[in-house]
Amino acid sequence: MKQLSEKAIKSPKFYILLAVSITMVIMTLVAIPTLTGKFTNILSPVKVDTDPENMLVYDEPVRVINREQKKKFTIYDLLVVGITNKTHKNGVFNKKTLANVYDLANYAKSLQWENEKGKTEGVISVELISPSNVDHMEQGGPGTVKFNWLMAKPPTTDAEALEVLTKAQTQPILNGSLTSTKGQALALYIPMTSKSVSYKISKLLKAKIASYKGNDKIFVTGMAIAQDTFGVEMFQQMATATPMAMMLIFALLWFFFRNVILVSSLMVVAMLSTMATMGLLVVTGYSIHIASSMVPIFIMPIAVLDGIHILSEFYDRYNQFKDRKKTIQFVMSKLWKPMLFTTITTAIGFAAILLMPLPPLQVFGAFISVGVLIAWFFTMTIVPAYIMLMPERKFAKFGTEHPGKSEKSTYLGRVLGKLGHGSLRYAKPIVLLMIVITISSIYGASRLRPNDNPMKWFTESHELRQADKVLNERFAGSYMAYMSLKADQTGAFKDPELLTYVSNLQSYIIDNNKKTLGKTIAVTEIIKTVHRELFSGD
Repeated sequence: MKQLSEKAIKSPKFYILLAVSITMVIMTLVAIPTLTGKFTNILSPVKVDTDPENMLVYDEPVRVINREQKKKFTIYDLLVVGITNKTHKNGVFNKKTLANVYDLANYAKSLQWENEKGKTEGVISVELISPSNVDHMEQGGPGTVKFNWLMAKPPTTDAEALEVLTKAQTQPILNGSLTSTKGQALALYIPMTSKSVSYKISKLLKAKIASYKGNDKIFVTGMAIAQDTFGVEMFQQMATATPMAMMLIFALLWFFFRNVILVSSLMVVAMLSTMATMGLLVVTGYSIHIASSMVPIFIMPIAVLDGIHILSEFYDRYNQFKDRKKTIQFVMSKLWKPMLFTTITTAIGFAAILLMPLPPLQVFGAFISVGVLIAWFFTMTIVPAYIMLMPERKFAKFGTEHPGKSEKSTYLGRVLGKLGHGSLRYAKPIVLLMIVITISSIYGASRLRPNDNPMKWFTESHELRQADKVLNERFAGSYMAYMSLKADQTGAFKDPELLTYVSNLQSYIIDNNKKTLGKTIAVTEIIKTVHRELFSGD
């Protein structure tokens, strides 16, 4: 390991070129399939995965059951559009608003396209839930029930618009879901072929919504779009946070060493390490998940740690040797072993995450371990090589005047020295304080409550959070939970006794979860409504 840095000192240009070349080759392998759209089993494009389901392995029993039930009952991921109007006396049930709703529903049904594999993606039009796409059940004569569209065409008067509300409120399935319980708002439920298209569909819908004039407030929200939007904004945050982190690290390094050119070597190590690590993650076919998106923020500060030790020791020793080559040789001979040990322990620590049965976290732990090792290799070669390529005159005012007494030569050193003496002097109170903090921390940890709501990934001012809040205030709820019941005999759910059991179960669920549930929907609502209309609407 010592010889590695020695070789870098002797051939500095070669080792810097080697590090840059390794990184560029990896990034080229990432860029080719991503930019061209052509890839093989070896070359994979950048894939983003923000689906919380994929935190579990594909064959996890709960995922298997979920897929089976969604297929059996044709359940799709939904995008929710909410419409409110606070200025009209009838709320959204006026002719102008309902004309826009009718137009928006027709537009939503048209949002379909073919992907690169020739499969249709987008909105599943036949499953769309809107006033113009749902049935209204009413009496058609003694012993007869008529099924018509709730809103076959846009109303021409406000009186006709109010009829839509009246009809919807007689349908238990629609009241509180399609229309708000107080009749001041409407919701459209737009089913999609997959969660991954929700962001694209929402952008198209928002563009269409912007063309409508009037006092309506139209919101677009839903779990699927929250997850997909997070994937898009995650990259935006990475593009912002990563450079900001690098700037902060650079500023701190400059403050400590006051040599811009020298501390730039550590930034080169951090940048190349991060690029190489993320490039390897993509090239090897792994998706960038919520966890793995944080790899750069972890790698960058870790990548400069060993370099800081080198520059710190170099700073202390340079005036002793007055020769950059002799100084860096001395420094590397002294530090290579502790740096190797700390690197190995750090890599093993992150690799321990591989023991967790959660694929995205395994990828996170594995590639941070890889990134730590890459950073160590670049530090052992690039930093000594970089120093050797710097002119000797650049070190004219570099280093401490009195080697071995650096703790007294700077303001920070004096502060840390006093802090150390204070720790010895007040050892017992400090230990007692730490015990109190530890006990408080244990209590605090016991109060933690898990929350996997993707909406909470966004700030309260985010448009998705705002839309979600508005819809949950006006409707029975914007989140769905599904319960599947299975009987031993075919056709059992036509039995009045069993249907009564289902109805009682619904009442029990609502009565025991009034704070969190708005309503339940089952086949019983349809049967009750048909039965009512068969008997003169009673």
